[in-house]
Amino acid sequence: MSKTEAEIVSVGPNEADRLIRLVRAFHGESEHLVGCEQAEAIRQLCADSTLGRAWMLTVEDRDIGYSLIYFRHSIDHGGRVAVLDDLWVTGDRRGEGLGAQLLKSVCEALRPMGVRAVLLEVDSANEVAVALYSRLGFSKTGTALYMKDFTPYHGSLGCKPKSPGPP
Repeated sequence: MSKTEAEIVSVGPNEADRLIRLVRAFHGESEHLVGCEQAEAIRQLCADSTLGRAWMLTVEDRDIGYSLIYFRHSIDHGGRVAVLDDLWVTGDRRGEGLGAQLLKSVCEALRPMGVRAVLLEVDSANEVAVALYSRLGFSKTGTALYMKDFTPYHGSLGCKPKSPGPP
């Protein structure tokens, strides 16, 4: 099989809706819906490069994948760290090396931004993803990720106006 010609483009505000469609496709695979709040967070990320970055993977003018990172400041790492929030390729294009190509490109783009490390979260049962990350130099840290959520995810696709509450 010949190497697939893919284009990886940085996403700005004008491409946010295209990116949201990809994010919805990815999260739909696990029946996690992307609602208004999540779509707005993606738009903010695309409009404000201090928050993070997004990239889309296209082949023959078809959007087939994406990657999202957000930035955080780490004392342990001595500065800016990127957290890989999502990396996804459509099911019909998996196994072609496109995910690796996208991740390598993202990592190369992050270095000149002063990023000192890239963190990611992966389900250990996802052997394909674990193997990809290991091949590309990622290693298990031995620390656990815990969360306290102040804004529960409701997972609605529809955007309803917030009610003003009781008079």
